[in-house]
Amino acid sequence: MQPEKILGPEWTRQAHGRVPFVYMSPDGSHIAAASEDHDVYLMEYGGRLLWASTTGDDVVFAKCSDDGEFVGSYSKDNVVSFFSRRGDQLWTARISRKIRCMDVSPDGSFVVVGADDCVLRAFDRSGNIAWSKAYHKPVTSVCISGSGALVVAGTADSRAYMFGKDGNLRWEYIMGSPVVHVYTSFDGEFSYVLETRNNTLHLLSDRGGELAENSYSQRITDISITEDGRYVAIGFANSFVYYTDKNFQQLWRQTVPGPVERIKVSGDGTLIFVSTASRSVYVLNRNGQALLMYPFDGVVTGLDATVTGEHFVASAGDTVFMFSIGRYLQYISREQVKTLKMIAEDEAKAKGKGEGRNAGRPETGLTNSCHRCGEPILSGRVYCNYCDMMVRRGK
Repeated sequence: MQPEKILGPEWTRQAHGRVPFVYMSPDGSHIAAASEDHDVYLMEYGGRLLWASTTGDDVVFAKCSDDGEFVGSYSKDNVVSFFSRRGDQLWTARISRKIRCMDVSPDGSFVVVGADDCVLRAFDRSGNIAWSKAYHKPVTSVCISGSGALVVAGTADSRAYMFGKDGNLRWEYIMGSPVVHVYTSFDGEFSYVLETRNNTLHLLSDRGGELAENSYSQRITDISITEDGRYVAIGFANSFVYYTDKNFQQLWRQTVPGPVERIKVSGDGTLIFVSTASRSVYVLNRNGQALLMYPFDGVVTGLDATVTGEHFVASAGDTVFMFSIGRYLQYISREQVKTLKMIAEDEAKAKGKGEGRNAGRPETGLTNSCHRCGEPILSGRVYCNYCDMMVRRGK
C-alpha cells in the first residue's frame, strides 16, 4: 500500500536557529523545543507560543512536565536550566564536562543529568542536588519512568542501573560493551538496554534479571517502546523498521526510503512514526503498513507523539511542525473499506458470470489492480489514487 501524501501540519512555529530536539507531553497539551538560537520554547496544543527564554548557548535538549508547569533543558556550554510555566528561569547549574543525557520527571519535581565527568546527578525543583552517583566512565543515557518513581541509567563502562527517585539502587547489570540507550516502561517492570557490541538489546526485569537478549547485524539508529514496555519499534541504518514483542520476536518488518533517523511508537502501540534521511516522516500502523507520509525541506531532527498517536510533532531546520492525524486515518479507513467492498462485488459478479453464459471461461482480469503498484482498485480504472496523482505530475 502506498502511503498517502495528504498529510499536512496543523501549525508551524519558526525559531531563529536549528531545532535539534522537540518534545510533546503525553496528552499533546504542551510542546517544548530546543533551538540553536540559544532559546527554549514552550508552546501549547493550538500552537500559541507561551514563552521563549534564552540560555547561554545552543540548546541541545528541552522537556516539559506533563502539565507544562516546568521545563528542563541543557545547552552546549554544559549548563542545565529549569524554567517555570511563565518562562522564568528558576535555577541553572553548570557541569564541568560535556552533558551526555538528561530527563525530566513527569511531575517536574526533579531532573536527572549524566555527563562526561562520570557523575549522574538528580536535581530537585529548587536546583539542589538531591543525590549523585560517581562512575569510572561517562554516563551515556538516562530515563525516568512514566510513573516518576524510577530512574534507569547506562554508562560507558558497560553497566546499567535502576534507582528509586530517592537515589536508592534497585539493581546493577553488567554488559560486554558501552551502553548507548536505556528505556523503561511506565511502572519499570520492563527495561531495555542497547549496548554497542553487535547492536545487542537486553530486556531486564524490575529486579535486574535478564529476560531476553538479541543482537542485530545492522546498526540500530533509534529505539522506542510502548508505555507498558511490551512492544519495541527499532530503526536501522539500512532503512529497515522492526516491530517486536518484549522478547524481541519479530512481529513485522518494513522498509522506508532512506536510513532511519528517529523512531517513535505511540504509547498504546497503535502507530509508529519514522523519520528518514530522505527528509520525510512516515506513519505506520501496528501491522507495518505505511499509511501517511510528509516530506520536509530539511532533515528531521526531532520527533515525538502522544500516547494515542493522534498527534505528533516534528522539527526540521528551524521549524516545529504539529500534526493531528485522526481525520486522515479515518479517511484512509473509509477508502479501504469502500475499495474492499467494491472488489467483493466485482468478485461476486464474476462468479455469477461464470455460472451463466461465461461458464468455463477464465476469471482472471475481472478484479482490477493498479498498473503501477499493483494495489487493488475499482474495475474500469487504470491507477490507484496515489499513482494517478503521480502520473498527472509526470513522475
